[in-house]
Amino acid sequence: MSVEVLTLPLGELEANCHIVYDDQNNAVVIDPGAEADRLLAVLKEKGWKVHAILLTHAHFDHFGAASAVMDELQIPIYLHLQDEPLLHSIQLSLADYLGRVVEYQNIIVCNTVQEGDVLQFSDALRFTVLHTPGHSPGSVCYMLGDKLFTGDTLFRDAVGRVDFHGGNLKAMRASLHRLGEMEGDYTIYCGHYANTTLAREKAYSPYLKPAAPRK
Repeated sequence: MSVEVLTLPLGELEANCHIVYDDQNNAVVIDPGAEADRLLAVLKEKGWKVHAILLTHAHFDHFGAASAVMDELQIPIYLHLQDEPLLHSIQLSLADYLGRVVEYQNIIVCNTVQEGDVLQFSDALRFTVLHTPGHSPGSVCYMLGDKLFTGDTLFRDAVGRVDFHGGNLKAMRASLHRLGEMEGDYTIYCGHYANTTLAREKAYSPYLKPAAPRK
């Protein structure tokens, strides 16, 4: 079975929402950050059977539309357990920082995931959870075949900030080192900006290069 990805930059910050779908019309939504009506219209137009919402982390620009989509489609939300507290806080989720307090909705029901969990929604849609903390305590990447959904851990030529609550520079460096050590190549679907590949980032990004030894 083949798997394709439709990427929609949503909201003022244009956080990327990735819709992953197979040739049997099964689909999963990753990081629905804003514009719920627009996103739901696309899903309806395509006629996909949406099984779940996967969150790479719990900053509001990545889950701002999740509650509305969950309620409309009656589907579960998955998030790493260490980021679950962020969902329930206007401050920790950055909803206040982003000026989106009026839009904020507390997501009470959430399925938590951990490192190594496998989430399977169809024969083709089988995601493995990689815990990559740093941008937030529970930031994760979702791996599907040769596709890697990195959220705000790794961008094209850049990485996520670590100066928000729960950010950790040491953890981010370890997560980036882990990605840099992965064998083979992956298409990287980032949380912001254009997609890239792991091979490209290994070759050009200073963030994935091993630190020079101290003299």
